[in-house]
Amino acid sequence: MKLRNARARDGLAWTLDGLRCLRRQPLHLTGLFGVMLFSLALLSRLPVIGAVLVTTLLPAMTAGWVHAIEQMRRHDTKATPGLLFAPLLQAGPNRITLLKVGLAHGLCVLVLLALVDLLDPSFGQAWNDMGDASNEEAQARAMQSLQVGMLWRQVIVVPISMIFWHAPVLVHRDGMGLGKAIFASALASLRNASAFVVYGASWLAISALMVGVLLLLGNPQLVLLIAVPLAMLMSAAFYASLHATVHGCIDFGDVKTPDDTAEDAR
Repeated sequence: MKLRNARARDGLAWTLDGLRCLRRQPLHLTGLFGVMLFSLALLSRLPVIGAVLVTTLLPAMTAGWVHAIEQMRRHDTKATPGLLFAPLLQAGPNRITLLKVGLAHGLCVLVLLALVDLLDPSFGQAWNDMGDASNEEAQARAMQSLQVGMLWRQVIVVPISMIFWHAPVLVHRDGMGLGKAIFASALASLRNASAFVVYGASWLAISALMVGVLLLLGNPQLVLLIAVPLAMLMSAAFYASLHATVHGCIDFGDVKTPDDTAEDAR
């Protein structure tokens, strides 16, 4: 295993790679996302431990997506729930380490959000003001405060996500320990920060384009009918693109990236 140096434009290539994967197996990949979403939603309903289980298992699910896309490409197999859950079902210490990665990720997010809540106590009050139906002006201020607060929290969580981005796959593929996997993941993300900026911007642009097209339809019922399956498709494409982001930053020695294939063709 060695780290790659991705170019900024590779971020766009990663996004396009996810869309190409979706084009190959739209029903299977959308169904795979549905299975993941349904499974995590069921777990989140459990009292007390639901949120902990979701944050613990989500990194392992990302490793499952990378594994599923890899098998789909190398062996032309269908993306199935069995592939998605393969990292969690494997025997040995890797499964334990994957769960530790999930716990570490969840703990970091919860601690960071708790600190932000202390610095921005108005966010919690805004939720209470939203329930005050008798004061429309207070509701409008609360909505604005919630939008700003949620945006800041999403931005603040991004560095945590980047630190842990590659760690589940490094554990699953190379059997790395917790500390080594997180360190290598953080280093891979930092070295390729410009590519990830383009990657994130491209997905934001796609989302904005989708919203714009839906708004142009002008029919609320038609928008609702189209919006849900379209969101499912794009979410599946995003998770499929995780394979390109990981292998675009890390050379495992046995998997070719889209850029490698293009080089061979030339």
